[in-house]
Amino acid sequence: MPSAGYRASTVVFRAVATDSLAAASQLLADVQRFGLRIAEFRMTVDVEGGATIDFGIEAGPDRDPAVLRSRFARHPALRSVEIIRQAMVAAEDAAA
Repeated sequence: MPSAGYRASTVVFRAVATDSLAAASQLLADVQRFGLRIAEFRMTVDVEGGATIDFGIEAGPDRDPAVLRSRFARHPALRSVEIIRQAMVAAEDAAA
């Protein structure tokens, strides 16, 4: 359970996709559907149409990054999704 002194976290995921456009649209739709805010989004496409997608979201303390990772990973255009960075934002920093 998160500490009362923390309000939100930024979580950065790395997804490896077999179809870059399908994966990007599915991930962005999930972010919106889950009520999250996108903090960053970078996609590097390979010559075969696949991609590595790094995307960061701002999530409240009630959002478990591991659960979000598993929800993002369910799309057939994705080979894998992993959490590459997570940082908690203190409540007083978030209010500033």
